[in-house]
Order: sequence, then C-alpha cells, then structure tokens
Amino acid sequence: MSHIETLFLIHHSHTDVGYTHDQPIVFDLHERFIRQALELAERDADKESDGAFRWTVENTYVLSRWLAHASAAEIERFQALERAGRIEVTAMFANLTPLLDTDELIESLQLVGRLRQDYGFTITSAMNCDVNGENWTLVDLLLDIGIWGFTMAINTHFGGAPFQRPNVFRWQGPSGRSILAYNGWPYDQGWRFGIGRSFEEFEQIWWPRVLRRMEEIGYPLPVVMVQSFHPFGDNGPAFAGFSEWIERWNAEGKAPRIRLATPRQWWEAVKPYMDQLPLYRGDWTDYWNFGCASSAREQAINRQSRARLRAADALAAAVLAASGKAADPWLLRSFSRYRQEAWDQLLLWDEHTWGADISVSRPDAEDTAAQWSHKAHFAYQARSLSLLLQRDALAALARQVQRAAPDDLLIVNPLPWERIVSGDISNWVLSPRGQPEDSTAGRHTQDRQPVPRRFHALLGSTEAQELNLERTALPPISVPGYGYTVVPRARLVTYRLADHVSEDAVVETDRHRLVFDMERGGILSWLDKALGHEWVDAESGYRFNSFIHEEVANHRHPWPRHLLFHMEWESAEVERPSGWRRGWRARRRTPTDLLGHQVFRTPLGIRVVQILEAPGIVGPLVQETFLPAYAPWVEFRAHWHMSLTDHPESTYLAYPFRLSGATVRLDLGPQAMRPEADQLPGVCRDYFTVQNWVDFHNGEVGITIATPENPMVQLGDFSFGRYRASFALSRPLFLGWVTNNYWETNFRAHQPGLVTARYRVLPYVGPFDEGRAHRFGWEALYDQPLAQHLGEPTAGTPWPTSGSLLRLPQPPVMVLSLRPVADGGIAVRLLNASDIPQRAEIGSALLHIVDATLCDLFDQPSGGEATLHDGTVVVEMDPRQIVVLKLQVAG
Repeated sequence: MSHIETLFLIHHSHTDVGYTHDQPIVFDLHERFIRQALELAERDADKESDGAFRWTVENTYVLSRWLAHASAAEIERFQALERAGRIEVTAMFANLTPLLDTDELIESLQLVGRLRQDYGFTITSAMNCDVNGENWTLVDLLLDIGIWGFTMAINTHFGGAPFQRPNVFRWQGPSGRSILAYNGWPYDQGWRFGIGRSFEEFEQIWWPRVLRRMEEIGYPLPVVMVQSFHPFGDNGPAFAGFSEWIERWNAEGKAPRIRLATPRQWWEAVKPYMDQLPLYRGDWTDYWNFGCASSAREQAINRQSRARLRAADALAAAVLAASGKAADPWLLRSFSRYRQEAWDQLLLWDEHTWGADISVSRPDAEDTAAQWSHKAHFAYQARSLSLLLQRDALAALARQVQRAAPDDLLIVNPLPWERIVSGDISNWVLSPRGQPEDSTAGRHTQDRQPVPRRFHALLGSTEAQELNLERTALPPISVPGYGYTVVPRARLVTYRLADHVSEDAVVETDRHRLVFDMERGGILSWLDKALGHEWVDAESGYRFNSFIHEEVANHRHPWPRHLLFHMEWESAEVERPSGWRRGWRARRRTPTDLLGHQVFRTPLGIRVVQILEAPGIVGPLVQETFLPAYAPWVEFRAHWHMSLTDHPESTYLAYPFRLSGATVRLDLGPQAMRPEADQLPGVCRDYFTVQNWVDFHNGEVGITIATPENPMVQLGDFSFGRYRASFALSRPLFLGWVTNNYWETNFRAHQPGLVTARYRVLPYVGPFDEGRAHRFGWEALYDQPLAQHLGEPTAGTPWPTSGSLLRLPQPPVMVLSLRPVADGGIAVRLLNASDIPQRAEIGSALLHIVDATLCDLFDQPSGGEATLHDGTVVVEMDPRQIVVLKLQVAG
C-alpha cells in the first residue's frame, strides 16, 4: 500500500515572541533551548544513525541574541555542529506576517548575511510556521540570497492552507524564477502522530491514515516530511525523546524508515524529483493577519515609523557620504547606536504573535496585560527611534545648506521624483525648544487631528477656542526629487479654521463636485468634472465614505467566536476539516444622526468635517474629507474611540465606486497583485493585507486608493469567514477594514481608545499604470511636509538653497531605499516594478558619483556590471529584478 520509503522529522522549537510567556522570558528561553540542543547534538556527534539528534534553529533573531551572549567556546561548538549538519540555521528573521513589504523583508534578511560572514554558517533553507502565507516577492528575495528550499507549516486555526497538503511544488515568483516549496502539516504533527511517544498509536492508527491521505491526494514522492516540537508545545525546548524513539523504531525494521533531519537534508532528498514537481505562480495570501486590526492605532504608528526610517536612512546616507571624516557626530552616534534596534523593533511588531494565549478568553489577566505592553512597546520603541534618527538626519542635512535667515525652513523630499509639497507646519519646527544649535532642539511629528473631536454647540468651549487658533501652513511648492528647497518664513501662510466656515452640503472645486448627506453623513454624489464621471454607486446600499459597525449578531452564545470559526482539535483526520462557519449571522449598522457638518476653506484646500452619532463606539465619529487646491486626489480621514467590549466586532469605512467591469489590483509593496489571477490555489480570497494602494480599473478609467496606515481590506463585498475557493469582483466596493477583534486567541479582545483611518483616492483616465500607482501610494505615505528649521551653523562650503542630492530612477523602477554603508558610500536598492526590462540610471547632482559597484542584497560585490560614465551609473534590469548599487560620491 505504501510508496513512502522515508519520513523526515524536523525538530525545532516553534518561536512565538510571546503567547506562552512574556516576551523577555521567551527571548531568554530560546537562548537556553539552543544551549540544550547543542548539548544533545554533541552527545550524538559520533552517531551516523537516522535517530542521531539534529536540531533546526528556525529564526535568525533568537540565534543572534544567543550569539551575542554566548562564550567563544560555545560559538565554536555550535559552528562545528552546524558544519557537520547536526544543527541547521534557517533564514527567516522570525515567523513573519505579510505586513512586511519588499524592502522590509530585505532588512529582515540582513541577519543571514551577517551570520554567514561572521560565523561561516551555511544557510540554504527558510521556514515559517503558524502563519498562513507570505508576500509573493519573498520568492525572489530568498533566491537572491541563495535560499533554494522554503517550508510552510500552517496552523489552520482561523485560517487555511493551499492545495491538498502535504505537497511539494515549485513556487514561481514575480520574476518568473521559482523556489522549492513545501506546504506541510502543522509544526506539531510529528508529536500528534505519536512519534516520540507511542509505537502503537503511530503504527496502527496514524500511519495508515497518512497513507490513505497520500493516495487520496496523489502524493508523488517516496519521501515526506513532518515537523515537531517538544511536548510542552510552542516555545518548547529540545526533546531528546525523538532520538531514542526513532532509534528503536528503525532498529525493529518498521516502515516507514524515519530520519531525524534538518531542512537541508530534506531538500536534498527532494532534489532528484525536481523535474516532476508542479509549478504554481502567485501570492501566498495569508489568512491570519486580520488580527493586526485588533490594534489599529499601533499598526498605523508602525507604518509611519517605517516611512521615517527610510527617510532617515536616505538623508543620512547623503550627509555622511558627502562629509566623510567631518560627519556630524550626533548623526554618527544615532545611526551607530540606534538604527539596527529601530529596524528590529519594527520587525518584531510585524512578527505574528500579538500577545498571550489567554488574551481573548481572559482579557483582564495579568499575562494578557503584560504581553500586550511588551508587544505595543515594539511599535512605540520603533516610533521613538525613527523620530530620533530622522531628526538627526534632517538637522545634519540642514547644516549643509545655505540660508538667508536663521528662521528659514528646509523642506525635504525623500522620494525620487519632484513633487508638490504642502501642509501644516508643526510648532515644534517653527519654534524649537532650546538654542537652534542645541542637540536637543527640534521635533518632527504632529498628531493627525487637524480639527477637534467635537464642534457642535461649542461656543465658549475649549474646542471652539481651538477653531480660532492660528495655524501655519506651507503653501504648495515644488521640491526636487531626493532633494530639498529652502523656504523663507515669509512664504508661510497663517490661517484660522474659523475664518471661512460654512455648512454647505455641496462642495465644489475646479476638479470635483461632492454632495454630502446632511442627515446620516457620508457622500451622496462625487462628480469628477474633469473626467465627466460620477464615482458614487448610489445603488450599493451604503453611502460613500460611510462608517459601518459589524458584529456577531448573537450576543447570547457562550463563545460567539465559534459562530465565526470552530476548530475540531481532536479530529481523527490527518488534515483537520475547515472550521469556518460560512453562514455566520452579522449585524451591520451605520451612523444614525449627523451632529455637525462644517466646511472649512483654507489656503491649502477645502476640509469638510462631519460629526456623527455612530453605533459600536464611544462618543462621536469624526469624518473629514479634504479636497486639496493643488492636486486631483481627494482624501478621507476618520477617527473615533473604541470601547472595552470583547464581543466580536469590526469597523469599516465603505467606498462603493461606480465603475462597471472593473478589475482590481492591490499592492504587495511594490508589486501589483490581481486577486485570483495572481494567487496560489487555496489561499485566502476573503480579505487582503495591502501595502500602499488598491486600484479598480475597467480599461478606460480607474480609481486608485492609497492605504498609508490601514493595511486590511475586503473587496467587492463583506466576505470575512466565507472561505472562498475563488475570487470574482462582484462590484467595485472598497471596504477599509479598520478594526476587528475576531481572533479568539493571541490578538486583542478589545482596543479601547483612539482609532484613526486614512484613505487617499485618485481618479484617472487611460490604462492602468503600476508605476503611477506606486508613486501615488508613496506620496500619500509621505504626505506631511518634512521640515527643519535652519538655525544651525552652516558648513564651510554649504550646498545651494535648492537641489537634488542624486538624480534617481523614476517609476516603474522603484528606489526601495538609500542607506549609509560602513565605508562611507551609499547603498541604493532598486526594483524593476514591471514585466519588461528597464534601464535604470542614477546621475550625479549635489553629490558627484565617482565609483559604482553592483552588489548582492547584503551590499557585497556581486561581480555584475554597472556602467559609470560622466557621473551617471547605468544598469540594465530584468523584469521584477532587484538590484543593489554601492556608490562612492564626492560632495
């Protein structure tokens, strides 16, 4: 009956950063687990048997912590066992969510390069456990760093796995290249089968079921792999019992032969069958990440921090490369001390564990509170350090620039293209604390609440006074790409919101005419005068820009989340049946009363603010629509306060577009993906994690929605829990999924306090242009003026009052990042975000390029060709290729 000759068992400790223990405890425990695995592997070092102890370090971050604290002798022991194949190090930073875009994924993989270079580790495999999917661009990144096998051990609790697992296939990435991939059983399957605890259970009960399963799905190989952890469960130590059990099993001549192995040994066994493996192309779309919306405020903060870190990197790279040994000491100090920590904290927020295993069942428990505090700290620490790094980079750049007066402002554009910049300027920039040259001066952030939460019946109130406060704004100015311009203080404009206020239901600009609902809020009509197109689908059943509160309708059920999903943990099946409850009954409500409607005409554009009585929240809902005077887009913002309820609920902002025959695309960062057409079979089609934009287009006109802070969306209809086998866009409805607490463990049971949402919408005519969509999404992300006062002393030979630091490629070639490197150069990561070859050029500007080296993703010379002529670097790029250039420049 059996065609399976060998079963490979891969033993590791499933790494949850939290869940079973507080995060600081988890970090320390994993260092202990590595030491324990070291001892067990040394115990069996002279054995060549299949049961000899072998161990897999599944994440590089926990290993890096152990290496930082281990003795030289311990490290040498580890290196010897790694060379002997008894311990394997795999490539992923942690068990990561699809919250990471391409450049952040590259940052997460930098540890691989350091581990190879500093310790000589051979890292050829990658693995992720628990999480249900990874962004499509990961394929090409793993191939670029020399990884040729990737395993997923999906936990289908509130989720799902593609295909009929287990299966081995070639996963094709956006570039057309493919990696060996294994869609395996959950990471506890070995112990569940009885391996390590019961011959009888494995041989008589589970193995016959496995064989029947393999026949049913047509599994083609004579080898199969399962993973397993210590009987403790998640965050468990090394388990010697697997070795002893396997030795006895094989000694008795039982079938199948079982081998305690590492991932590399598994992939070596698969290699002879590579040509027989099917090829699948598309995104491995994740189910689990909807839980990130259980902490929407921190999620938005982390997105903002990522943008700041990239801006800080880009500005610091220019200043440090130009100034050499005379570099700003505060900038050097900040980047040497804090840059890596800032990125690590950002990544740890995007790791898949949000909190305690009891976070939903016991939301007030001490474990729940402690673990949430530690998780939130990752986001807030990244915020603080990104602010420091950006502040120091801006200040250092400002010291290089000419100015006419000490109260001039430097306006910086970190993006590669020239663009219009406008917006309110923070008082912390206009009036910094301390002396201008003081290292403590300056702060570069402001809250995104330009109007008060209430302004109805405000006469004499604090909020009414706020309407009369003077604001200072930067009028629309053009700033060079990857450059800056100096703005005299006299060019700024001051205004008060209260100066030009009305209650007009119809708001009109040269481009747009919007009609607002004066009874229940939202927008009844949006006429695009330039395109002659009405954008609001009046037949959708929801007003445009409408708030929707959704909840499980049944409030009497003892555990209402089981009405959404119920896992049969004790299932006798090898593959547990899906637990989704497709027909769950939802209650959806929209705002019931308009409490206030005000139209503010400001020097920057028109702001329409509606105050609404809305269900499911605490206090009023504030929704703002902004029509800029200088751009064709319209932006929608909202904020409200959530309560302490732990009954399962969601909040949405709905945008029903009138656009028949539309195709939808979304951004994986920067990579366009069409639901269904660009997805693996069986992955999530109910909701999506988006980086910077979603686009609807019907061949003639289109609409692009930038999503700078709120990554979760549903498309076409409310679809949570439908467990759809395929996706078809029923209508061009964009649902910004702002919050939910639907997960029944790990994520938050409630998120009391402030929640914000922001979506920027751009209509256009003509074909869909991926490069334009990426550009629009990035501009929405960097929407606030990046400003610095110019009171610092000027360098001896200052730069002019306006200019580009370098001339950078334009979309569809995307500049993922510019970073300072140790030898004083600038590392530039480029991605060809198109399906045709592109020529990328980087030209000299204020910085003159004197040398250029083509590098790998670890900034090491790769041997490829980059042409440098007359200060301009030219490199040819294949479709979807990532290129890294290291530039040496003269100021």
